[in-house]
Amino acid sequence: MPGRGIVSAAALIAIALACLTVTRKLERERRLLAKLRKQAGRPAAGCGSGARSSGGGPSGAPGIRLDELREDERATAESLAMSGVLEIQHGRVSIKAVELGAFRKKRLRLMVTGGFGAFLLACLVALLILHH
Repeated sequence: MPGRGIVSAAALIAIALACLTVTRKLERERRLLAKLRKQAGRPAAGCGSGARSSGGGPSGAPGIRLDELREDERATAESLAMSGVLEIQHGRVSIKAVELGAFRKKRLRLMVTGGFGAFLLACLVALLILHH
């Protein structure tokens, strides 16, 4: 069957692009969460743990103002808010520390199963190429 190499190459490229897309999304989430944790690391007077504090700005409100975030960070914040990890109130974004542990476990499970699935699919395509 002519064109089998093109189809195989297209399948491998599609797998690579899907992996890159997921990796970019996870990296944007990681960077935003790190930014929010860094902001929360500036505890208000009397706060013990920086990771759990609200990390208020000059007004004393928790989190980071939405207008301080870039467009891609805002989209990521909205996505994380829908998943229950972030809270957006009064134009400010803050982390829900209680939900963060479960979110990390789910994200790690997604990365491992997705990576393994992509590896198996790439091996299948490679076997099909080598078989014929």
